[in-house]
Amino acid sequence: MDVEAWMGLSGGAVAVASAAISFAQARSSRASAAHSDRQARAAEEQVRVAREQLEHAQRAHREANEPYVIVDIQQDRPGVPVLMLVVENIGPTVARNVRITATPPLESGWGDDLTQNLQDALARTIPMLPPGRRLTFLFDDEKRLDSGLPLVYNFVVQSEGPYGPVEDLEYTVDLGTWRGSLLGERATKKLEDKLGEIGTGLEELAGHYRRANADSIRAENDRTAERLRQRRTQRQAQETQAPAPDSTEP
Repeated sequence: MDVEAWMGLSGGAVAVASAAISFAQARSSRASAAHSDRQARAAEEQVRVAREQLEHAQRAHREANEPYVIVDIQQDRPGVPVLMLVVENIGPTVARNVRITATPPLESGWGDDLTQNLQDALARTIPMLPPGRRLTFLFDDEKRLDSGLPLVYNFVVQSEGPYGPVEDLEYTVDLGTWRGSLLGERATKKLEDKLGEIGTGLEELAGHYRRANADSIRAENDRTAERLRQRRTQRQAQETQAPAPDSTEP
């Protein structure tokens, strides 16, 4: 092989080797870039998750320290068939500028005056409602269920807490759920009814006992009466035998 052929062959080999090295470097660079891209995406995901966790923690902390104003229609107390409109802050902080709307407008079966009082009460903004504060307004009684007046009300509560406006709270109150309940019934009525049944049973049992043991009962009554007569006779005898008091004056 002459020198020119050898040089040509050597040059070709060098070119192939260079190409192979370049290909390897390019491949390594692509692999490195892909790895870096994966790392960047993983870092972005970690940042996203951390941000969501922080936002969730902040939201939970805020909600745990916000006022919570509820609106309900409740029985006044057991045994009293009176329904009351109740507004209460069951949250841990003061509720300010509390505004309540009712749909449809509140209407009482006790007349226009009470209806107007209820509507005026909800039309006012409550400047401050501390934790545990409970406001009650006379609303209606058990006759409401058959009065033809609305039984379902939707209430929306807007208020402000230590972090600003609180998310609107919505409540649906269905007075129809009182049907079949103990509204207007004394809390002890069932116990009283049961004791009455027991008393009736005892009276019947006593009657059966008296009829079955009439002779024995009559004999015992006679013995008791005789003992009482004997005691009375003894007492009278003792009083008769007792010496008369000395009436001589000194």
